[in-house]
Amino acid sequence: MTWMALLRRNVPGLVALMLTLCALGLVAGMRLPGGLYPEVTFPRIVVAATLPGASARSMQLTVTRPVEEALSTVIGVRRVRSRTIRAAAEVSLWFEPNADMDRALGLVNARLGELGSTLPNDVGLVAEQLLPSSFPIQTFAVTGTAEPARLRDFALYTLRPRLAGLPGVGRVDVIGGDVREVTITVDARKLEQAKLDLPTVATAVGNALKLEPAGRVDTHYQQELIVVRGPVDDLTPLPALVVGGTPEAPVRLGDVARVEDGHADRLTRTYANGRPAAFVNIGRRPEADALQLARDVQAELAQLRTALPPGIEVEISYDQAGLIARSVAHVRNEVAIGGLLTLVVVGLFLRSWRAVVAAAAALPATLLMTFGALWLSGGTLNLMSLGGLAVAIGLVVDDAVVVVEAVYRRISEGQERWMATAAALREIAWPVTNSTLTTVVVFAPLSLLSGVAGQFFSALAFTLCAAVLLSLAVAITLTPLLCGWLLRVEGTHPAPSVGLYRRWLSRSGGRPGWTVGAVLLVTVLLAVLASGVGTGFLPELDEGAFVVDYFAPTGTSVDEADRLGRQLEAALAPLPEVESTSRRLGAELGPPAATESFRGDMTVALKPGRSRSGPDVIEDARTRVESALPGVRVEFVELLQDVLSDLEGNPDPVEVKLQGEDVHALQAFAPLVAERLRDIPGLADLYDGVADCAPEVHVDVDLAASGRVGLTAQDVAAQVRTALLGDVVGAVTREDRLVDVRVRLRDADRLEPGVVEALRLRTSSGASVPLPQVAHVRRECLPSELLADNLRPLVAVTGRLESRDLGGVTADVERRLAGLKPPPGVEVRLGGQRESQRESFQSLALVLTLAALGVFLVLAFHFRSLVLPLLILGAAPIALVAGMACLRVTGTPLNVSSLMGCILLVGLVVKNGILLLDRAEEGRAEGLAPREAVEHAADVRLRPILMTTLATLLGLLPLALGWGEGGELQRPLAITVLGGLLISTLLVLLGLPAAYVLARGRR
Repeated sequence: MTWMALLRRNVPGLVALMLTLCALGLVAGMRLPGGLYPEVTFPRIVVAATLPGASARSMQLTVTRPVEEALSTVIGVRRVRSRTIRAAAEVSLWFEPNADMDRALGLVNARLGELGSTLPNDVGLVAEQLLPSSFPIQTFAVTGTAEPARLRDFALYTLRPRLAGLPGVGRVDVIGGDVREVTITVDARKLEQAKLDLPTVATAVGNALKLEPAGRVDTHYQQELIVVRGPVDDLTPLPALVVGGTPEAPVRLGDVARVEDGHADRLTRTYANGRPAAFVNIGRRPEADALQLARDVQAELAQLRTALPPGIEVEISYDQAGLIARSVAHVRNEVAIGGLLTLVVVGLFLRSWRAVVAAAAALPATLLMTFGALWLSGGTLNLMSLGGLAVAIGLVVDDAVVVVEAVYRRISEGQERWMATAAALREIAWPVTNSTLTTVVVFAPLSLLSGVAGQFFSALAFTLCAAVLLSLAVAITLTPLLCGWLLRVEGTHPAPSVGLYRRWLSRSGGRPGWTVGAVLLVTVLLAVLASGVGTGFLPELDEGAFVVDYFAPTGTSVDEADRLGRQLEAALAPLPEVESTSRRLGAELGPPAATESFRGDMTVALKPGRSRSGPDVIEDARTRVESALPGVRVEFVELLQDVLSDLEGNPDPVEVKLQGEDVHALQAFAPLVAERLRDIPGLADLYDGVADCAPEVHVDVDLAASGRVGLTAQDVAAQVRTALLGDVVGAVTREDRLVDVRVRLRDADRLEPGVVEALRLRTSSGASVPLPQVAHVRRECLPSELLADNLRPLVAVTGRLESRDLGGVTADVERRLAGLKPPPGVEVRLGGQRESQRESFQSLALVLTLAALGVFLVLAFHFRSLVLPLLILGAAPIALVAGMACLRVTGTPLNVSSLMGCILLVGLVVKNGILLLDRAEEGRAEGLAPREAVEHAADVRLRPILMTTLATLLGLLPLALGWGEGGELQRPLAITVLGGLLISTLLVLLGLPAAYVLARGRR
């Protein structure tokens, strides 16, 4: 029984199966979670360490280095990098690409637990695996006329609990606002007159705020709990607390201090559109639907806004979900436009609405079933999977078009439609199957591609492969049945170019060598044109937002750094494209990080209907900011690029690593490196990596002098710390929550320039001694930032890109550094995104090679020959250089996306060769000479070749034009395929017949 007879016999079952699969695909498409990117796993864990009051140097010695040494031996760790600043440090761990990161996080936490007893008592350690869900998809600003403490309380105790319980929410973090405290501010002069010291007062207050169970008694058959408590609910009696003196002349707390509601020291500042705010960052759980989560959050906020307290407003500050929704809509539109354009091709060539319907049915059926395949594989609807569908639009109708054309041609020749369908299927099924398999085979080696690029584009490759395989199944089952039911004789409509093409073959057939030589010459010219193409890493996505990182001079006070931040806001406010701003000082967007109090960042959201692109706005903003803040270092980066760089651990595109044992030698050489790179075109935000020193006051205890008055070094440190930072001695209840109670000196006493020299200490005998009597007070300026890479000191000279590709800038950097001789003991290496680019390019080159080998194997089995596969694969180099030439002409860099296009080209360009030479081999089997066989094959197969090629090209056209948001990721791929497929098809149609004649002989 033939395949066609089998299909006709099982029509009811096949129709029911197709309808069921399409219905399930529709349901799956509605249930697929949405996101911006695929669920990418980064082989990186960050350990954040804090130690209040520690200098960068002491932090590195006591915390960072022990943590580095302990974690560097964890199984799977291949690289360790640390950054240490005042009171904080980050230790980044990179694992092998295929490491089990859940297990790795457990091993890291276990090692930190073992290390804890050897670290200082006050150190805090947090280990976190970085994921895309570590960064917020939405940020809300709680702002208004209320004081900052009320803003934070509302964000923390009202907004956060209501949002944390929503389905799909992974984390809800609150940043900014004032941390409420009860402050007991001590007057230094009165304390001295009362002959008391701060630790004594702090201990007395702490003891008074106790709340402890003291026993149980049975009374009237009931058990009562006995609780001894101080004024933990009402602080009114606290000023009467006796803290010293004698029974006859007691000293009460109110005699030397004031008890009042206040806030912790403001080391961070946060603003929304210039107004104080508390930010609520909402992250999603892995694999949660970002769009549904955003809808749930908006619904919850709509209810909450109806009952907001006076003086409090909640407004959106950052919305990645909006970008996802707009990008998904634009890609969906591109899919629809591409599908319509491919059907127009069928209509123009065959001029039959019946043929269009027969071919068109493959498109919705394939797309719906592809949604089902995505759902079964645990995928999501993101820019990459939707991009795979958009790329596949022209391909999914290819097989159906070839089948419809073959049937239509036979019906036009007078055959009965069912007989024509059966004959066409016998003729075309095998070449169509193998030509489709070549597209799938080229993506099979992608499993070898590691890193961000591999995980990103694997989603695209899976979607595309699933779509073309399902389209093949539709083309050999549903499409033949539709042809048999629908197609009728409506006159013959040969392709207008067939006669012209036949005359070309007739003229060139006598000189096949010249024709092949001409094709090779054109290929060489294209290669020369392509040789100047720029290179990059991942395509930049214009999200409609960017980040300005600003660095005030080292040691700048929080108030002064905040004033500079307001100047930054004022400089960007006149930009017409700016919709809103959110600024953080001493904090960053995303997971915990070591951030200096003089460092801030500002997220700038742009209006959706703007006329200028994000990079153009950034260029204008950079000019404005640099002129308005000449002494402040600033860096501009698009938001999603910043997030991806942070996730991968390469925050700067260009980085020159200087390593050696002598930090001073590295710091002395770094400015020379930066000066050498200063005028490189396209290199912006250049930083020599040498942080200014941070001023510190060192109190060196004189052990002999302190011992004579009965003070130890710990006693001195305790009294100085309590005076300046204060001690949290307990907690009291405020509105059903605990608020810390802190004892410290008044601001007027503790924030004076000479406060350290003016401090007086109380000895155990009650005597008062000035601090300089027992300690030497000296001032130093020490490094504010210390870097290390694999436990070796590091200084990094960094820069970003502006209007130029990564490869071109990096090449200039290498040339400049080639003539610069480092001092002995200093090693110079290039880092940044260049390392990721090089690793990805090497992996993609391997994938490309293996793809070509896989295609060769498919062709060898199809033709049972080694010569013909080599002839067909000869089109691959032509397509590759043509695609790269188009990249250069359009100013698009060769990046991971365009290299994926090169891989796809290898599978696409051989399809035309298969269709042409398969028919030529049939002609030879019928007794025709090679020249006659290939000319006859051209007569028969030119129209399907042109139809499928144009369908693929028009399907990719919306992606290549980059319409709408989100299209930038696939645009380089589409341009590569468009240029490579168009030019290679023309050259293959002209040169492959001649090459076939040369290989098979003229007769």
